[in-house]
Amino acid sequence: MTIKKNNDWNGKVADVWTNLVPPGIPAISEINIYLKHIRKIQYSLNRRLKMLILGSTPEFRDLGYEQNFDVTVVDSSKDYYQNISKAIRHKALIDNEKVNFMRWEDINHSNEFDVVIGDLALCLIPLSELEDFVKRISKALKQNGLFLGKSLFIAASYKAEDPQRLVEKYYEGPPIHPYPALLYDLAVYCLNENNCFDYRKMYNVLKELNKEQILKDEAFDFFEKLGWNIDIDIEVQVLSLEIFEELVSKYFSIANIEYGDEVYSKYFPLYILVNK
Repeated sequence: MTIKKNNDWNGKVADVWTNLVPPGIPAISEINIYLKHIRKIQYSLNRRLKMLILGSTPEFRDLGYEQNFDVTVVDSSKDYYQNISKAIRHKALIDNEKVNFMRWEDINHSNEFDVVIGDLALCLIPLSELEDFVKRISKALKQNGLFLGKSLFIAASYKAEDPQRLVEKYYEGPPIHPYPALLYDLAVYCLNENNCFDYRKMYNVLKELNKEQILKDEAFDFFEKLGWNIDIDIEVQVLSLEIFEELVSKYFSIANIEYGDEVYSKYFPLYILVNK
């Protein structure tokens, strides 16, 4: 099974990045949790830390600049890196970070980094390559280095809410943003036989609900602003929580599993992994 991540990723996703809200991007509460753990090793080592960022995530790159880390970005696309860099707050960091243009699955560093961090990175790795990828991350980290990130996980017993009922419950509750309110159950509902979802199928589900005005125009319009209506051809894998923990435990100690303060946070655990 191959997870699709074609040229749409390079252009269209970068173009709509400023419209994204968590969990599509790191939330402030999540960044604060990561920073808490990073500072523990920063104080113990008492030196400048080396951080590897999976992807060109502006929030993590800004964090690295603000904390005076030695930052390396790894991204498969130069075009995407250049496009997404428009969202950087600290423009000076672009001249201070290193960039490797390659697939994450091909990372080949050895005992180099104190921290590897990625937001929703694991769900973009094909299951067939996941263990090798985790092993490569372990190799890239120094002993007791940190691998930090959130992803989409699903427990074996979880059943997604029917989309119509999901939207009805959204309107019955307190006013919140539709993206974090609807994303997780909609993704799980749209899983294919490979435990992947794609945005086109999710968009079509929402489009039908909008036609019937079960999902109101104001909420539906937000998903169009994310480009879901222009066929971004990306498949995202929802990982089995049980399989993931068994796999990473071969190479890492699970130091903490924490959660942000967001409405969706219970579905997106933050794994704090320590290299063995």
